[in-house]
Amino acid sequence: MLSSLRSRRIYLLFVIILLFPLLKVEAAQTAAGRLGAAKARKGSAAPDTSEAPKPQLLNADSNPTLRYPVSVDENSSISCGWLDVTRSGVTYTVVESGNKGKTFSGKKFMAPGGAQYLVAPAESTGSEGFDIRLSEIQDIRLLEGSFLRIAFGGRKPLLIYVPQDYWGAVAGKPRAFKEFSQRDMAGTMGVQRGMQNFDTVLAEIKPPAPPTLDVSLHAESMSVEKGHPVTLVWNSTNATTLDLEPGVGRVAAAGGMSLVPQGSTNYTLTATGPAGTKAASVFVTVTQPAPTVPPTIVLIEPSAAGEGQTVEVASSPLIIRGVVMDASGIPVVTINGKSVTMRPTSAQAAQFRSDPIDLQPGENRFEVSAVNSARGQAKVAFVARLTSSLPKAPPAQPSNSRGLAKGEILSLLQGDVPSARVADLVKERGVKFVPTADDLKEIRGAGGGDDLIDAINQASSPARN
Repeated sequence: MLSSLRSRRIYLLFVIILLFPLLKVEAAQTAAGRLGAAKARKGSAAPDTSEAPKPQLLNADSNPTLRYPVSVDENSSISCGWLDVTRSGVTYTVVESGNKGKTFSGKKFMAPGGAQYLVAPAESTGSEGFDIRLSEIQDIRLLEGSFLRIAFGGRKPLLIYVPQDYWGAVAGKPRAFKEFSQRDMAGTMGVQRGMQNFDTVLAEIKPPAPPTLDVSLHAESMSVEKGHPVTLVWNSTNATTLDLEPGVGRVAAAGGMSLVPQGSTNYTLTATGPAGTKAASVFVTVTQPAPTVPPTIVLIEPSAAGEGQTVEVASSPLIIRGVVMDASGIPVVTINGKSVTMRPTSAQAAQFRSDPIDLQPGENRFEVSAVNSARGQAKVAFVARLTSSLPKAPPAQPSNSRGLAKGEILSLLQGDVPSARVADLVKERGVKFVPTADDLKEIRGAGGGDDLIDAINQASSPARN
């Protein structure tokens, strides 16, 4: 019996010796296959992050934030929530947490870092959110191309990209966490890219700013007389509609128009476009026209003619002469609608003379008219009565109806009629007033010379007597 047992052992040893080389070769081949597969996985192309889901953009203008839906494994507790990435920090907010405190003994699987329980063991503290500055992060690393590990303050949570719709299937389930890590590796890498290249990702997802809206409105004149038009000119950039008020409404993107404001008006042009609304205004002042001052007419011939008077004329034809004055320039003079001969004596005065006018027996009506540039008009109407002989001179009167009044003398001098010519008129027609020292001083101030003063004193001598 002992010999039989010894024979069996020798036979088994012999078989082992024969099979050992074959088992060694198979083991080597298996190891080589695994190594080759690992090398193949390591050398395979990384997921294209350009195909990764884009993060949500929060607070685009004030504090841009990239929001990612993620699942986090920390201390074997799986939670899901939002990862908010800004230029300065990262915040993880837990929305769905795992089955903290439950233990399923013997339910294990292999994961990065060694054996992990299917759910968190009873002594686990569970996954918590975090709010850290980028400067506090010690390391951001992609493990096995599928887990993103963030190291900060002694914590090293693992993170993967998980759409919100799947949070319920992943939260609290380590095996589901591992399986989902392989589903959307591009999404996880996109989270890493958002943390490490914030501005680049922001530029890719932030909508372009709307084109700048601009509008301008100008008036060719900021002040116009009432009844006169003002021209408004406007332009706009990136406007879809423009409204001009008051009283105009919708207008083209650029243009101009003439308006007649009834009073001072603030015109407002409102532009609306993709960038919002913008307005431009211009205030136009409407002034009242200055009162029109008519010219001054002084008739020299017939010498006694005045407004509404009748003069006796012994012979025909009649020549009407006089002086016209106006501060704005030389007016246009007509007699009964017909033009006359003008001889300017200054920029504001001129002597005028009619052609010889044949008179009819009896009354002949005349109207001398002068119109200035402001449409101001002066008229002197009189009647010339043609007689066969002059009537007997009336007895001397205290006053001379043919004489010149002080105001007429001043008007002639102010109209630049020479002092000598006015003196001749005084000698010819006399004066209607007794001059005082103040009168003579005023006449001198208006340009009267000694010859005119002497003529006035001589003409007024009978009145003094």
